[in-house]
Amino acid sequence: MKMSFRMTSKILVASLAIVLMVSGCTKAYDPSLPDDPNSNNSQQKLSKITYDDGSYLTVQYNSAGHPMTIKTLEKGVPNDEIRTYQLSYNGDKLLEMNADDGSKYKYTYTGSDITKVEIIMPGNTLLATYEYTYKDGRLWRTDLFDSFTGSVGTGPTMRFEVDYYTNGNIKTMKSWFKDLNTGSLEQTSVYEMTAYDSKRNTSLVFENNPYLPTLVGMPNNPLSEKHFDKSGQQIATVTHTYTYDSKGNPLTRRTVTASTGLPDEIVEVSFQY
Repeated sequence: MKMSFRMTSKILVASLAIVLMVSGCTKAYDPSLPDDPNSNNSQQKLSKITYDDGSYLTVQYNSAGHPMTIKTLEKGVPNDEIRTYQLSYNGDKLLEMNADDGSKYKYTYTGSDITKVEIIMPGNTLLATYEYTYKDGRLWRTDLFDSFTGSVGTGPTMRFEVDYYTNGNIKTMKSWFKDLNTGSLEQTSVYEMTAYDSKRNTSLVFENNPYLPTLVGMPNNPLSEKHFDKSGQQIATVTHTYTYDSKGNPLTRRTVTASTGLPDEIVEVSFQY
């Protein structure tokens, strides 16, 4: 499944898992200030995300307000990829997400926290496993175990660690990838989220891969990011600008990525409710 599309690693980082100076107000925005829990957009549910290349994601909800059907179209060469996912629950807990190609995602919990997601391909073949570690009640570490070299190994091939501002917005994300020569994890990058707006983020939970209904990684919408390589050298600056409806829900997002030595990359995204 490609629920993150092409933009997740480039725009919102937290996807994997994972991205300012002022908000839409006249005063400077402190990223450690809490979002407004009484916002009148709290009941709005995102129904569609559309990307400027024609890719999209749609969501239908059940009577309890949980996502029931997620459909994705990702533009590609030579063919587009279309997938429909049906989600099944035990009460409020998501148990499985089954795709129309026969693949599925199985969720394991410790208490109310998702601690493992297994990606199973048609024929009941385990493709990969995500394992999640929590700190102070928030998702802190994601480890990916994959089978691309044969069977799923005992050591992770990727790792992501996240730190937060006091309000729960992501502050930094560090990533590690397995060195095929040494077999050990090597830190490769650090993303620093430097500012947010004061509006509620409605899309991260769906732009993350895989879908994590318990993820609360960005209460607000990121405005700017700094990207650093493993030596600590800054290699990119990312800025996001939004338009909103009358209830504060994001309607569009324009992202400009300025990477050292490369032309700016611009991505336009729209949201429907």
